[in-house]
Amino acid sequence: MKSIKFISFLYTFINIFFVLSINALPNLVKKVDTITPYYYDQYIDHFNKNSGTFKQKYYVNSTFYKPGAPIFITTAGESHITKNQVTLSGLSEIAASFNGLMITIEHRFYGESYPPVSKLTTKNLKKIHTVEQALADFANFIANPPNIPKKSKWIFVGGSYAGNIATWMRKKYPSLVFAAWASSAPLLAKLDFFEYDLAVGQALPCRNDIISSVENFIDPILHSGDRIKIASLKSLFGLLVLEDDQDFASALVSPIAAMVQTYFPPTSPQEIDSIPFFCKAFDDAPSKDPAVLTAIYAQIYKYFLQAKGLTTNEAILEAYATTYITLNNDVTSYYFQFCSEFGFYQTAPQPPLKRLRSSIVNIAYFNKQCKYLFPGILSPQVEKFNKVYGGNIGIFSRTIFTIGENDPWTPLTIAGRAGGESSDIIAKNIKNNYAYIIANGSHANDLRFPTPQDSESLLKARIFVKETLAKFIKSYDATSSVI
Repeated sequence: MKSIKFISFLYTFINIFFVLSINALPNLVKKVDTITPYYYDQYIDHFNKNSGTFKQKYYVNSTFYKPGAPIFITTAGESHITKNQVTLSGLSEIAASFNGLMITIEHRFYGESYPPVSKLTTKNLKKIHTVEQALADFANFIANPPNIPKKSKWIFVGGSYAGNIATWMRKKYPSLVFAAWASSAPLLAKLDFFEYDLAVGQALPCRNDIISSVENFIDPILHSGDRIKIASLKSLFGLLVLEDDQDFASALVSPIAAMVQTYFPPTSPQEIDSIPFFCKAFDDAPSKDPAVLTAIYAQIYKYFLQAKGLTTNEAILEAYATTYITLNNDVTSYYFQFCSEFGFYQTAPQPPLKRLRSSIVNIAYFNKQCKYLFPGILSPQVEKFNKVYGGNIGIFSRTIFTIGENDPWTPLTIAGRAGGESSDIIAKNIKNNYAYIIANGSHANDLRFPTPQDSESLLKARIFVKETLAKFIKSYDATSSVI
């Protein structure tokens, strides 16, 4: 069930922030063992206070806090939270430099923070699992904090969807949120997100070989209707167990997308540099015949399956099959957000554009998934959503954006053109905001804890964030009614 399920896996991977060893960082994480979870009594429905409350999980790190310093609050977005987010992340390093208090709070319907519903169905979720309710959760926490100074400057930080939340919190609740830092934030909701595929291709030196395999070998077989040939193709990739052809086609691109979206240079000589390793196999191909390229693609793909632990039919079905979805977990919860509000359907680009994925990975496929999980759900009204939350164009007050140049989600950020904007409009959009483009950067990689392998551009991005926050704080007028 690649597609949306795989997207959720990627976000989970990123929003836990790629932590390092505690023993290697004694100065920053002293007292980390004393950090324990807390639970906040949050409204189930902010627009019906009689609906009751649920327990919303959060962590606090006050190791470096000094009275009067800012409070840095973050969320893992569509994932469970861990104390690593306030101890071993890019945020914790920057917050410590300001002597700030650090808080990570769980998004409703993720981790342990589930309002009491029997099943994650359309009927149960349509009113209480929305961006509007989630923002109201965080606003209520900031306005009524438990044993935390109310008069502090709150700075909301997030990566990916959580970066959207940070941006929207500053925009919707400026009296509560002093500033925001949004890393790799895909602010533009979009149904047909074919630009993701194009961006993945741009980061791969061997993209033409994959395109040739897909367009000249894989797709002709999938469109042929010849079940024997289709079964043989699935078997070649180790995916014979996937009966649905669209599930199979969608699964094929998952390791490539993961490789590009989460790319980070090796931190030791023992680690594989994934993109050069992947493309070298195509460089060494005895010929550029599409059948030969597909055979190489299949061999590498099976290597990725092993690396991800997908070595049994059951594991493959759970990862990629539409019909293998449990109805009460974080993946399903994120499905609902895609299906009801965001879209973000990673489709195949249409001709004359070249594509890394099969043409049968289309909007109809994603609609089928959504309707299977949530009968009766309507297609996400992305135009209406963008009108409410503003999309990716505009001037965002006291909001810092960091954006990875090679991040496949960049087309939906303030530096992207997925909304059809001209290059001039995007250039002006970047100039009008506090934005930094990380050269060769991937998805939210500035939220990792700093390492010796960080690029010069990544180091400069973190300096940009620190200096800009310092500028915001220095220019703040303590007598202002707007925090």
